[in-house]
Amino acid sequence: MAGLYIHIPFCERKCFYCSFVVSVGQAQRMDAYINALSREAEFYRGQAFDTVFIGGGTPTLLAPKQLISLFSIVRRYFDISSVKEWTIEANPESVNGEKLSLLKNLGVTRLSLGVQSFNEKYLKYLGRIHGRDQAVAAYQAMREAGFDNVNVDMMFGFPNQTLEELEQDIQDFMALNSDHMSLYELTIEEPSRFFVKNVKGLDGPLRQKQYEIVLNRLQEYGFKQYEISNFAQPGKQSAHNRNYWQGGDYLGLGVGAHSHTSGKRGWNVSRLAGYLQRLAQAQPVIEEEETLTESQRLAETLLFGLRMNEGVDVPYLEKRFGCVLNDGQKEKIGVFVKENLLVQQGAQLSVSAKGRFVLDELSVQLMPS
Repeated sequence: MAGLYIHIPFCERKCFYCSFVVSVGQAQRMDAYINALSREAEFYRGQAFDTVFIGGGTPTLLAPKQLISLFSIVRRYFDISSVKEWTIEANPESVNGEKLSLLKNLGVTRLSLGVQSFNEKYLKYLGRIHGRDQAVAAYQAMREAGFDNVNVDMMFGFPNQTLEELEQDIQDFMALNSDHMSLYELTIEEPSRFFVKNVKGLDGPLRQKQYEIVLNRLQEYGFKQYEISNFAQPGKQSAHNRNYWQGGDYLGLGVGAHSHTSGKRGWNVSRLAGYLQRLAQAQPVIEEEETLTESQRLAETLLFGLRMNEGVDVPYLEKRFGCVLNDGQKEKIGVFVKENLLVQQGAQLSVSAKGRFVLDELSVQLMPS
């Protein structure tokens, strides 16, 4: 399976927690960016994909004419005859009925709406430019446009957020009756504004308590967790993201985008001006590449797979990559099973509820030395 990711970096304002590659106040460069994407896509002409994901940034800031051009590029250069899932990210302030109808007609099958919170205080704190009513209206417009697969992003773990506020936010999210939920804990990462201002997140026990509350409530409302941060109604899991977690291949187009093909991965230049300049001169935009060893691929695919509730079939992965876990890795897995951080059921290895809170630390220890 292979996925196509296209990065649209434009935003009206950069949220205070955001550490992604985004461009603010650059609307005059949108046409040039679409032209650059076309030139980049030409380097990969003829590749076939099973999923398409257009992320950002705020892809729905593009004007209707620009969206039409973007979708034409995908169809012109790639084989998408097997695509069953085509996702685009949107923010509440950037969509309306006309644009949503256009996206539906262009072939989008799945929308991902960046809500984050329904609490006006925390929306302002995060630097979001929409309010709760605008988020509800955007979601309703998506349903009215005929979309039957809508994800909404929810964030938790704000400094001073009370459990009562969290419970109310969960109720507001559940009132939407979405098909999928992506759950994000507020993290402070470079080069976000929060990082520069040295904002501190919640302490460990409170973070864990909040996560457990959200997890339990989502399950009560019929969502099934299938990955640490993702919950879906039956039949609504994200095929594109599952491909990432299963170590599949993907092509990333756009500024700062990453790609992976059979253990070789690379990433594009991360500055918009450099991206545009290189493609204007018909030059590749890959900034750096690396090739993983088979043992590295095995370990990374195992660790990504542990993010999913179903876990991984270790013997299958060893056969897939033609190598086995080393003695040190096997020993550590045995220790983690005894400590109830991992669960071993025959060939299947998964992370326990306890282990989810320390999976990053486990991953570091399980990487080959």
